[in-house]
Amino acid sequence: MNDSILDAVPRDLAPIDRAHAIQAEAARVGFDWPDALRMIEKVDEELRELSEAFEQGSPEDRADEIGDLLFVLVNLARFQGATASECLRMACDKFERRFRRMENALRAEGKRMEDQSPETLDAFWNQVKRGERGR
Repeated sequence: MNDSILDAVPRDLAPIDRAHAIQAEAARVGFDWPDALRMIEKVDEELRELSEAFEQGSPEDRADEIGDLLFVLVNLARFQGATASECLRMACDKFERRFRRMENALRAEGKRMEDQSPETLDAFWNQVKRGERGR
């Protein structure tokens, strides 16, 4: 096998970090997107392919398409000067904060989360989101 610039990327990195490193190496030699808009179009393409895989594909096809979508999203984060790990950490923190607020709002009304319909939970979730955005 010929040497590759990708040989510099450690195989033992966490997959999300490895994807970032692979894409950074490819970008270093000019294999990169011209702008974020084209990358978002690629995200849309991968979402369509994922939807098709869920309609008519096998579990392996679905997993493959989820991987492709994640790979593109990691690249989009890299392109914007962020890491997908950091973006995901922030999303986890935001989800946890909102979920806890939703739990507290339900408790304040004397309700248990487990007893609520998905629609009720969604309404509480949206209430929490509106409350955060209204600050």
